Amino acid sequence: MFVESHIEKHLRQQVTHKQSISTGLFEAYQIILDNGEKVFIKAQTKASQQLISEGKELALLGQSIHTPKVLGSCEYCLILQWIDIAHNPKVQTKMGVELAKLHQNTAQYFGFEFDNKIGQTPQPNGVNQNISNWSEFYWQYRLLHQIELAKQNGLINQNEYRQLLALKTVLPDLLDDNIKPALLHGDLWSGNIISGKNHPYFIDSASYYGHREIDFALTFMFGGFSAAFYQSYHDTYPFDAGFDKRKPLYMLYHYLNHLNIFGGGYHANVMNCYNVLHG
Repeated sequence: MFVESHIEKHLRQQVTHKQSISTGLFEAYQIILDNGEKVFIKAQTKASQQLISEGKELALLGQSIHTPKVLGSCEYCLILQWIDIAHNPKVQTKMGVELAKLHQNTAQYFGFEFDNKIGQTPQPNGVNQNISNWSEFYWQYRLLHQIELAKQNGLINQNEYRQLLALKTVLPDLLDDNIKPALLHGDLWSGNIISGKNHPYFIDSASYYGHREIDFALTFMFGGFSAAFYQSYHDTYPFDAGFDKRKPLYMLYHYLNHLNIFGGGYHANVMNCYNVLHG
């Protein structure tokens, strides 16, 4: 009755049907309410701010792009509008346009108003640090954070640790001081976009304000994005010169995160990125 009680608390509706959905990190269900409507709920029995934060991120993203409407959230659950999956032949084009619109939202500083998670890994966002230099933020709160975790987890040896730390010296050559903070989805892979009848819906974010190009890293790593996606983005908000050269720098963050979550299977990917950047 745990889920039912939260549905009743937030929506003042009774549950007539509950179907479990596998998400990996949380209990999740499709719920049919006594008024006939369907909703989606993520739930956890141990209280934390994570689902509240996710709701805030989706609401913020939803001001510019399509996200499921947040119907309620607390330390134990997040209730969202249910989105029916539908075939949409233009979904890739629309995904690119929407992402370009999202990235045109700016802020004064890099980071976010709260820390969040990227998958299972804590993602520090430089809260109240007022960092206006992307190279500084990316090194301190993204690469260095993940490198230190990998060392603590015994996933890289001392020599590899020193090699990865040395990448700090290549950042000034790749990242200029004119990069502006853009609102990011933060965890953009194909599993975090739902094809609706008329629009794509973006879910499961790890948002912050950063260089817009890092939002493409996972799309290169795991596929699921067509040429139409990249072209429609570029037509709406053209890529900057040097975009291809910076790809391995941004893929490195996500490969390090996958190394820390899933283990040694991603070790070669991490060191391949190092070799490309160091070479």
